Amino acid sequence: MHFSHGLLQIGDISAIDLVSRFGTPLYVYDAAVVRRQVERVRRAFSALPLQPFFAMKANSNLAILRLVHEHGFGLDAVSPGEIYIARSAGYSGSEIWFTCSNVSDDDLLAIDDPTIIINVNSMSEVDRILRLELANPIALRVNTDIGAGHHADVVTAGGGVKFGIDLAEIEAARNVVEDSGRRIVGLHAHIGSGVDQVAPLAESARRLVEISPTFPNLRFLNFGGGLAVPYRPGDAEFPIDEYGAQLAAIAAKTLRDRGLTAILEPGRYVVAESGVLLSRVTAKRVSGGLTWLGVDTGFNHLVRPSKYGAYHHIVNASRGTDKSLRDHFDSASATEEVIVAGNLCESGDVFTRNSEGVLIPRAIDRTRVDDIVAFCDAGAYGFSMGSHYNARLLPAEVLVDNGEARLVRHRQSYRDLVRGME
Repeated sequence: MHFSHGLLQIGDISAIDLVSRFGTPLYVYDAAVVRRQVERVRRAFSALPLQPFFAMKANSNLAILRLVHEHGFGLDAVSPGEIYIARSAGYSGSEIWFTCSNVSDDDLLAIDDPTIIINVNSMSEVDRILRLELANPIALRVNTDIGAGHHADVVTAGGGVKFGIDLAEIEAARNVVEDSGRRIVGLHAHIGSGVDQVAPLAESARRLVEISPTFPNLRFLNFGGGLAVPYRPGDAEFPIDEYGAQLAAIAAKTLRDRGLTAILEPGRYVVAESGVLLSRVTAKRVSGGLTWLGVDTGFNHLVRPSKYGAYHHIVNASRGTDKSLRDHFDSASATEEVIVAGNLCESGDVFTRNSEGVLIPRAIDRTRVDDIVAFCDAGAYGFSMGSHYNARLLPAEVLVDNGEARLVRHRQSYRDLVRGME
């Protein structure tokens, strides 16, 4: 992104032109950024026999899934609905892993392709798959006791989490599966989301490699995803090349000696920086000594600030400079500090606060009612975590590619709110 004559440009198309065509609120994705991130993944792990996957829970728009598919990525799906979307995007069963989390019989029976690998999360799920006599290949999700992430709610390994078979139970799980005449084809470990250091990822990978020799029929070692991206001014890029080098040192020999394939499944890393949520300023007022901007979106469209206290950089897309952007941000050049609040009937519907709920004024270029503001780095866990709370409609989505903007999800109508009701 950059500014030209005061207007924010996304893939060389003015944000103002985009909202003139498609309205607000509006999610916009820059295909060039997705391609850049995909190539970074491939380059960093090129020393491994790699099959990259995309964690589609981060963004399941068909256009995004097709874009990463063009670059040879498979998909990590976590529900039958995600499997359906993946198949709709053109993925074959062999390109999909289904990672379980307290799944029901109905969830498992909804898998319509026996080539989809089922990545099992618990001993009870092992029992359920065997009882249902599902023919799908089986992988085990391992809790390596190494957890990390940007917030406690996204740490997925270690103590007190709902994910993964404990190391102490792994051999028992292998015995149950093999005694049934089945084989375990993969081991998987995912430690959390938004991990910004290499050390915990490398240690988890080391433990996964260490337990692999007792599994004679493996085809895959899946080292998970969770790689961080910068959100705040001054945040460092995740050192993906360093991670690639350490992972190669840990795993490459084992993988090549046994003819195994390494899987990595980044989601956020691939799409977060590609996405912008554009919203119109609907109100400006002073209350409690603070200047408030009201906008025509809310946590029903971007829940991360309310749920995690997460930071998303906010710029005035109608009147700014490159110094407004995260990469070049100069707070001294901003002309006012504001609280940015959404249009939901909730006091917590505020985009500028910390994880304790404290309001944090945000430096921004002077903004007027009807200006367009951009919530940056919103391509991951934005639309995919959206809801109809307050009977608000979900926004449209647009993909910008090679100077062209294409609508990839139509704006909803009020009829969508009652669809399926009687």
